[in-house]
Amino acid sequence: MERNNQIYKASLIENEIEAANSLFSTLKNEFEAFKNTVTPEEIYYLAKQKEQQLITMEEASQKRISIISITDPELSTEPLKSLWKTLLRIAQACQKQNQINGSIINTTKRHVEQASTILNGLQPASELRYGRSGETVSERQPRTLAKA
Repeated sequence: MERNNQIYKASLIENEIEAANSLFSTLKNEFEAFKNTVTPEEIYYLAKQKEQQLITMEEASQKRISIISITDPELSTEPLKSLWKTLLRIAQACQKQNQINGSIINTTKRHVEQASTILNGLQPASELRYGRSGETVSERQPRTLAKA
């Protein structure tokens, strides 16, 4: 009975590892897409795929958590010990890749906002400007890009 319990616990961790690997693969695909020219449809597809994989991973995690606590003594014995380390390693890789992707998204968003602001003839919101009496002016004011 004890052996069957350990096999069941191992299968729970293996399911979570599989879900984490799928998520990591999608995060890497997202990263590659950001490095290349990507269409809004591709971004939408990747976001939907990532969302579904997060749901799958959450379900696998909840199932594991309901059976195995992180203080479970069996996590310090093989094969659960190796599986647990693998799961933690993949989860950390997912977190790191997601942070990298988020950074790319934020940088791109900032560049698009700056370009849009300039094209609309407005002052960038992040720049400090001083009015005629020396006070700082923070609101966006129209500005002429060129005069004929």
